[in-house]
Amino acid sequence: MKSCFVLGNGPSLASIDNSYLDKLPTFGSNRIFLKYTPKFYACVNPTEATKYPKEIEELRSVKYVTDAVDIPGCTPLHSTSLVRFSTNPLWAVNEGWSVSYVLLQLAYFYGFKRVYLLGMDHRYNYTGSPNEEVSWTGQDSNHFSKEYVLPGDRWNCPDLERSTYFFKVAKEVYEADRREIINLTEGSALDVFPFGKLEDVK
Repeated sequence: MKSCFVLGNGPSLASIDNSYLDKLPTFGSNRIFLKYTPKFYACVNPTEATKYPKEIEELRSVKYVTDAVDIPGCTPLHSTSLVRFSTNPLWAVNEGWSVSYVLLQLAYFYGFKRVYLLGMDHRYNYTGSPNEEVSWTGQDSNHFSKEYVLPGDRWNCPDLERSTYFFKVAKEVYEADRREIINLTEGSALDVFPFGKLEDVK
C-alpha cells in the first residue's frame, strides 16, 4: 500500500529522529524546514509565507504556496470554501482552519492510500481568540522548536474546534475511498483518527 507521513509542527515532532522520517515520502508545512526537508511542502497562510520567502524558495521540495504571495519555484494554491475537501488541489483547496488539512488533500491527490500523522499534538498555549492574529510574546512551547515563533512575530491563534470538524471530513473522504489516516503522535489530543505506533509503519 502506498504510504506517507503528514507532519504537524507540534512539540512531539522534536523527539522523532529525522532518519525515521526518511522511511516514507513526507508532507510538511510552514517552518518544518527548521527540522526536516519534506518531499512535499505547503504554506497557505499569507502571514507565514511573507515572513520566510527566501527559506521557502530555497527549500528543495515540491512546493505549494498560497496564491496571495508570489514565491519563485512554488505552485500557487487557491483557497475556496466551495468544496469541503478538494481532490484536485491544482484547482483549489479548502484550508479547513489548519495547514495540515491542506496536506491531507495533497496526499490524497498524489494517490497515497495510507497516511501516518506525526507531530499532530493538537493543543496550544496562547492568549487571544481563535484565528486572531497576535504578536507573539514569550517562548514558543507550541512547536517542535523554540525558534519556530519568536517574540514579536505575527502569529494566528489556532481554531481547534473548526479544524477538528474538517479532520473528520478528511476521515470520511479517505475511508469512502478505502484509504486510511493513522495518528502516530504520542499523547495527541486529536482523537478523530485511529492511533498507531511508530513500529507499525509499513
